[in-house]
Amino acid sequence: MVTKTWISLVKKTNSKFALVVTTAFLTLFVGGTAFNIFQGKFGQKLNAAEVEKEAKASGLTPLPDDLRLSIDRTFKQVGADWPQTLDVGKKKVKIEYAFNPQLDAYIKKLLKSYRSDYATVAVIDNETGEVLAAVGVEGKTNNIDNNLVLASTHPSASLIKMVTAAELLQNTKVTRETSFDFRGRSTTLFKYQLDESKSNRWDKSQTFETAFAKSNNVIFGKAAIQNISSEKLVRMAENFGFNQQFLPEFDFVQSHIGTAADDYHLAELASGFNDQTVISPIHGAMMASIIANNGMMKSPKMITKLVDASGETLWENNSIEKRVLSAETARQMQEMMGMTIDGGTARKSFRKMNNGYKNALDIGGKTGSITGGKPFGKRDWFSAFAIPRDQERGKGISISVMNVNVKRWHVKSTMLAKNIIEYYYNNVKPVPITMVKMPRMVSENKRRKAKVYKRSIASRPSKKKIVSGKKRSAIKKEIGKRNERKSNTTI
Repeated sequence: MVTKTWISLVKKTNSKFALVVTTAFLTLFVGGTAFNIFQGKFGQKLNAAEVEKEAKASGLTPLPDDLRLSIDRTFKQVGADWPQTLDVGKKKVKIEYAFNPQLDAYIKKLLKSYRSDYATVAVIDNETGEVLAAVGVEGKTNNIDNNLVLASTHPSASLIKMVTAAELLQNTKVTRETSFDFRGRSTTLFKYQLDESKSNRWDKSQTFETAFAKSNNVIFGKAAIQNISSEKLVRMAENFGFNQQFLPEFDFVQSHIGTAADDYHLAELASGFNDQTVISPIHGAMMASIIANNGMMKSPKMITKLVDASGETLWENNSIEKRVLSAETARQMQEMMGMTIDGGTARKSFRKMNNGYKNALDIGGKTGSITGGKPFGKRDWFSAFAIPRDQERGKGISISVMNVNVKRWHVKSTMLAKNIIEYYYNNVKPVPITMVKMPRMVSENKRRKAKVYKRSIASRPSKKKIVSGKKRSAIKKEIGKRNERKSNTTI
């Protein structure tokens, strides 16, 4: 009907006028469509209905109800190892996983050797979204407990700073070089530390990128209060996978973040200084993967296929893609996470990494630590990516390591991650190691400090001994007497 009306209008009007109107109409239509595609639904959360809609659009066969119920029943009590079959009525259904057996075996051996009270590792292939390893170990019995990997009962701690930083960099005037003042310890968060009216001479300052690398709770709390609302922070968190189903095969694995009641609560949410924001270890790896994939989220897939006894595929898992961040924001996040490795909270562990791997890979991460959660203990988090600098070798991996220490520390999560990255790029997907020094990501703030230090060295006075006038004249007299004695001496 619309088409017929438009044709009749074209016939009745001048042909040149019709051409101009048609061109304008097509420009608006194509331009608007391209803009909507580029936007990538930044401000929308992906709820269960949208997951189903996008799954159908991407060619994903929805998981039948009987298979979903069987998965829920089986995996909620997974225990020692991942099940190989599902009981669906009277028939057996085979489960095919995305795990890499070589990497999986190494991680199990590594975690058992250190015997933390509880430990988990999740590794995701950035290019495909496949979960290459998902291991949980209980140190007391030294047995595998994979319930720990899927459980969303672990406080996220400072991992949430990735979400806060993404919101601030993308949607506010805050930049990496923006400077903030703070007082007291950066690892605490008291109300007096957030009070801008009580500045004093003991206040210190840090740029936003340094605050991220060193996990400064006070600066992240201040930045959130001054620039964003609770609703905006939660919306960005939902884009990162919170409050929704991000594993198509598991509808019971959901991380949670709530809204803030006041400014102090907002500061707690933004900095991770609370135990109500909870995630699973697989989600921790997915968050790093979003940054590594230049702002694109690829839903992790642990189960690749469900196959019946005759070999027929009952269900195949395809990753759902969604844009979370602009490519520019993701690039800035990559550099900030690189600073965590080079000079931030992970520097001690990665200082011990073979320089060949440092030269061949772009590595970035975010640490976190907090006491609480289930099982109870002090959690030590590390979420990171490791991308080959040679782009022909793919997009690399993202990794999440969590240790729970009850009475004493056994090993740092950053050290475990370093060992796993080295093993992966030495044995699973080897990269050529070069010992040639390659440029690392160094912040402008660090360069500026280096210049100031060089100038201060150059302006310092020389270290020659300064002799007073009286002493100088006395020395001259003594020298004169010695010369006179020498001249009077006969040979």
